[in-house]
Amino acid sequence: MRILIVCMVALVLLAPALAQEGHLTLLTVAEDPDLLEEAQGGTADLYLDIKPGTGQIFIDSFPLTKLDTQSSTRYANQVACAHVDADCSRYDFFYTIRAGSPVVGGPSAGAAMAVLTAALLEGRQPDESIAITGTINSGGIIGPVAGEKAKAEAAASLGITKVLISAFSYPTELNTTYLELLNVSLEERNLSLNLSKLYVPVDLSEAGVPVVKVATLEEALSHFTGAEVEPPRTLEPPKAYNAIMEDVAAELCDRRAGVAAKLEANESLNRTIAREAALAEGDWYSAASFCFSDLIDLRAKDFRRLSADKLKTVYAILLRDSAEYQSKLDQRSLDTLAELETYVIVSTRVQEARDALRDENRSNLSARTLGFAYERANSAEAWSAFFRMESPAISLDDEHLEAACDARIAETEERISYAELYLPEEYLEEALAELTDARQESLTGRYALCLFHASKAEAMANLLAGTLSVPEENIPALIDGKLAVAASVIAQQQERGSFPILGYSYYQYASSLKESDPYSALTFAEYALELSNLDIYFPKQQSFRMPEEVYYALLFLTGVVLGAGLATIITVKVTKKVKKKSARKKRR
Repeated sequence: MRILIVCMVALVLLAPALAQEGHLTLLTVAEDPDLLEEAQGGTADLYLDIKPGTGQIFIDSFPLTKLDTQSSTRYANQVACAHVDADCSRYDFFYTIRAGSPVVGGPSAGAAMAVLTAALLEGRQPDESIAITGTINSGGIIGPVAGEKAKAEAAASLGITKVLISAFSYPTELNTTYLELLNVSLEERNLSLNLSKLYVPVDLSEAGVPVVKVATLEEALSHFTGAEVEPPRTLEPPKAYNAIMEDVAAELCDRRAGVAAKLEANESLNRTIAREAALAEGDWYSAASFCFSDLIDLRAKDFRRLSADKLKTVYAILLRDSAEYQSKLDQRSLDTLAELETYVIVSTRVQEARDALRDENRSNLSARTLGFAYERANSAEAWSAFFRMESPAISLDDEHLEAACDARIAETEERISYAELYLPEEYLEEALAELTDARQESLTGRYALCLFHASKAEAMANLLAGTLSVPEENIPALIDGKLAVAASVIAQQQERGSFPILGYSYYQYASSLKESDPYSALTFAEYALELSNLDIYFPKQQSFRMPEEVYYALLFLTGVVLGAGLATIITVKVTKKVKKKSARKKRR
């Protein structure tokens, strides 16, 4: 009996690993070369088979898929793996698409692929009577796509019971009345096409199926699998972070006060109020930022009093000292994620100071440029206080750092290539420049800085690809969504014992820009997302990984033992019955 119980327990433990095949319905829209032709919705079938493997992703489609579908499949897989915190290098993923349209294209299957992948990785079967259309973006944000009414109507005709779309979408349809007014070709009537009249808001309640808006992958999964949406995590920076940030703010603000006293400089009332309010509220990051901004202005004013020869002396000293400081930084041993992030923060500040000096015209030195370089280098030294912040040790030798750098560059190249399918190259200039910096740092062996620049480049590409279809009125909601996800990621890292200094800094800055500069806020929120989980690129304590052949052998043996156990129980019971009958006959 004990053997039977052991076997049954083994089967229960193995069961989740067996639930790795699933299916969902994709919603499509027929591509028509005629802009003025109303979109026709359709459906396709998405299948996924997950097997033990080495992290490879395969796509089998009929008809063929476009490149954007292949890229969005890979990205959906990454987002899903991150969402369920799974080591997907242990599996191979086989995605199969079967559709009636001539070519399967567009990123609108990304959300469905992420849902199916995440559900199966958690051992759940998604509800096949539900469909979703939307892109999948960093942090699991569901992005809007076109043709939502036509897709919903196609879903209704197939018997789908619910359709999920992005919370950030603004569904529209063709204005047939406007088309009738045109009636003849635009050229004949010498008219220009007015897109604001051509597409008008649409009421999806008339699509014949309930349409529900979701913002994140987690919300979508709650509909497909019944999983509860976790309440937002409370983001409270650790005391150690606050203490060090207070020291940084104090150092920068004391410097500001000293220079201001030396120059007997007056400042605007608004600046004073903002700085003092931040200090009073314990918002040390904002206080440090206000004081640093003041320092640049004050130092420039101080340097304007110097002769040209003295400015050249300051320039030479700054170049020499910053080079020596960077050399010491590069020789520093990094053992924790906090040390890695502090190295990046300090090094980038030194590098920005050196870049400003290199761009300067030596024959006509600017007091403003020298003032920025001088204070940027000094702020780097202030931020170096974070080297003393405690954090769990991870593998940060050159081998692991190089592997992390290579992995991030590969991801970034793919995301930029994806964005290039929809955007002119000039829109991606900043992302490409950051990617170039990442490659350069890799060549010089500064892999931590490579990781930083590649992360920023990927964030820029994600931002562009993820906001293509978001109307301007939905940008504030998108910012809130990004910040909420970033806060969750940061809090999750904190629960694991590691606080992302870089990610939290960008999160704070994005939060402060929400009202005054929403597009910059969106950019820094994206940075916060990409720089809050750098630990995924480094080895963790390895959990037991059962080889595939051992797994199947154990499964077979479990079946054999279970069968033998059942046979033994039956044999014992039959034998007892036979003996009882024999005993009765003898008594007679």
